[in-house]
Amino acid sequence: MKLLFAIKGLVVSGGGAERVFVDVVNALRARGHEILVATFDPVGESFFYDLDPAIPIHSLGHSGPAQPTRAAELPGIMRKVRNLVRSEAPDAVVAFMHSTFVPVGLGLLGTSVPFIASEHTDGIHYEGRRVQKLLRDTIFARSDAITIPSEASRLAQPERWQGRMHAIPNAIDFDALSARAGDSRREPVILSVGRLMAEKDYPTLIRAFALVAGEFPDWRLRIAGDGHLRGKIEAEMSRSGYGDRIDLLGYVRDTPAEYARASIFAISSLYESFGLVTAEALATGCPAVGFADCLGTAQLIRHEENGLLVDPGENRVEALAGALRRLMADPPLRETLGAAGPESVREYSLTSVADKWENMLSEIIQGGRA
Repeated sequence: MKLLFAIKGLVVSGGGAERVFVDVVNALRARGHEILVATFDPVGESFFYDLDPAIPIHSLGHSGPAQPTRAAELPGIMRKVRNLVRSEAPDAVVAFMHSTFVPVGLGLLGTSVPFIASEHTDGIHYEGRRVQKLLRDTIFARSDAITIPSEASRLAQPERWQGRMHAIPNAIDFDALSARAGDSRREPVILSVGRLMAEKDYPTLIRAFALVAGEFPDWRLRIAGDGHLRGKIEAEMSRSGYGDRIDLLGYVRDTPAEYARASIFAISSLYESFGLVTAEALATGCPAVGFADCLGTAQLIRHEENGLLVDPGENRVEALAGALRRLMADPPLRETLGAAGPESVREYSLTSVADKWENMLSEIIQGGRA
């Protein structure tokens, strides 16, 4: 198959979707498929991610790294996408995330090339964002298929889209991550990984840590990630009274090393379509704590088996602090829950996920719209 994969940017570190994108295209290239990649990045910029050097890159040059795409840039992107598809004649086009599949899908209107929109955002994101929702729905209606990271996420979508949706989870490098489980040297560290965005709700995590930090003076909180809310997160750290025990790491290339040193992985997200970093932490044998009302978190954390799922109740901060306190005070429990982590996420190995992508794409190309 000749496949064009598109994503907004790979020049700077993004979130889980960018890493999944690179893993998927590299895996399909390794299986002998002809892969092309298009991004909106400026021409000539080096990528943060390790893309197979045999994959041709088409940088459309219409968005600055980590900057929102402006409405005025859309016509240029649409025109370049359309011209690229005409010249390369791929068997199918796949666009990751709504920031990409909207302009790419609009650019392909009226063409016959099969188009797959890969959604990586929970439906909650669109609440109160009427224009984004309208554009998403327009592209969903035009798409030959839609991928979504879990069956639970698929069933949470409007019924009119569910029949066209394929539940394909995000992939983790299971073999490499699980190998860390036996070699880990756990430290008194609570780790969280993710972009500094509102939906990650880091203020709740920082406040929860502040409630228990006095009881456990040897413990630290480490947050790996960056984003536009960095200033607000730093202010929250200062207000907590424990800023000297909270490390804001920025983007970290070797996140497996962070998982391996941590004793607890904490995910405070309000919503996740799939908790990629949670799956990675579990694969390394790090017990996880997160909220039961977050769909992507509840899909991965099995309460009292590989971690603790927290009922947010009336006070999210106190509820999370209670779960952290329990694990911080009980090393045998952490060891038991951590030991169950790798096997609980084996199904998300890259091999298994690449199989699903390959089968879905073959089905769409051979048979048309799902």
